[in-house]
Amino acid sequence: MHFAFLLRHPPYSKQHAREGLEAALAAAAFGQEVSLYFMGDGVLQLLPDQKATQLAAKDTSRMLQALDMYDIENVYVDRTSLQARGIAEDALAIKCTAVDSRQIRQQLATAQQVFCF
Repeated sequence: MHFAFLLRHPPYSKQHAREGLEAALAAAAFGQEVSLYFMGDGVLQLLPDQKATQLAAKDTSRMLQALDMYDIENVYVDRTSLQARGIAEDALAIKCTAVDSRQIRQQLATAQQVFCF
């Protein structure tokens, strides 16, 4: 089964970002095909050198680094969201494929389940 996870929240405002990543890792651990889509403020999760401890929050960067270990290879970032926040594609902490909204819609149409966080 193919699961798509839309990660639309910043990394440390609430638990949405962490819960989305945990759910994606759990699905992958149970052998599901997983695709991640970072959109809106969710692209902020991809910035390097975040200081979670200063916010008294758990760091999500370790989960991002573990994506390969869980065979999550389909990691996408919304190009428009990056541009709106002045973030360059080559400045991200992990390797992602930048896509536009049309490509995202086409890819989501192939997923059996779509989860929004």
